[in-house]
Amino acid sequence: MRLFPPLRPNFDAALRDVRAKDPTLRAAAAERLGDAPTDRVEEARAALRAMLEDRSGAVRAQAMASLARTKDATALDAILARFEDGDPTVRQVALIAAAELGDRAALPALKEALASDRPEVRFQAVASIALLAPDEAAEALSVRVDDPDTEVRAHLADALGALEDPRAAETLAALLDDDAPHVARGAAIGLARLGDARGVPQLIVALDDRDRCLEAAWALGELKAAEAREPLARLAGSFLKPLAFKAAAAAALVRLGDERGVPALRGVLGALRWDARSYAVQLVGELRATELAPELAALARRPRGTDPVVLAEALAKLAPESDTAYAGLRTLALRDDEAGERALELLEQTASAS
Repeated sequence: MRLFPPLRPNFDAALRDVRAKDPTLRAAAAERLGDAPTDRVEEARAALRAMLEDRSGAVRAQAMASLARTKDATALDAILARFEDGDPTVRQVALIAAAELGDRAALPALKEALASDRPEVRFQAVASIALLAPDEAAEALSVRVDDPDTEVRAHLADALGALEDPRAAETLAALLDDDAPHVARGAAIGLARLGDARGVPQLIVALDDRDRCLEAAWALGELKAAEAREPLARLAGSFLKPLAFKAAAAAALVRLGDERGVPALRGVLGALRWDARSYAVQLVGELRATELAPELAALARRPRGTDPVVLAEALAKLAPESDTAYAGLRTLALRDDEAGERALELLEQTASAS
């Protein structure tokens, strides 16, 4: 029995351990070789390419991941061959590594993987194509809009949304009617990133979804969705919802020009619990909500669990329009730590911009 994992080997030890009997040692060696010294990269790559034939799936997977880190373009064909490896982890790592190498020669094989009969392969192919060829992904990934696997469709919605490519709008719109709620909500958020309001009904429903609430509130505020005012106000004023959700809803109300937003944010800033205070401070800065400068200046004197660097960034955004925020930033600049240094930098930037 081993109570602690083995120490990470040095480079020379890793080269020796590629032939160790223990697969754990071989996997550790493969991981270490991915960080080879500049003058020994080719030596590491040769060892890693040989390890792609290792009898252990864990070793093959780690060797591919390390080859991708070293950007070994000569390993591409060997990595593509592992798309059909008997080990499911190796198959998924192969798809990731092919994209991380950055060679668009992998694109035909990745597109072919979209039609695999293995859902985990299709799932990873979606992410890899979006990473490797974002300019082609909107069209290439649209073929999976009717994928029989719910998680593949959910991943498709998230990947297309992250692209922020207008060419993905119709595929995302088609996913709004998906039977799986998390697929439809992911599509609605993706559309919102494009400024497309077709997903607003799904976004309003997503305010009750713990996994999507923050994104949904942001999206409704960005879209200026007037029909979301009351649902957002109910969330912002709820006694039972997490403070982060209340802060997000309050920020959305501010973006909608609803007068209930600022008091709701003030309530989160002053709450006894501090778990969402830094998030609320960040939102105040993003919104340029100078009405809340006194609350932020008070936190500069007594942070009450607030991340002081986040606080400095927020105060700096308010400072050009608020003497109170400027004074709060000067208070933070007196600290003898990272936050104090950042506050000093921001004060100098504010002074030079004025």
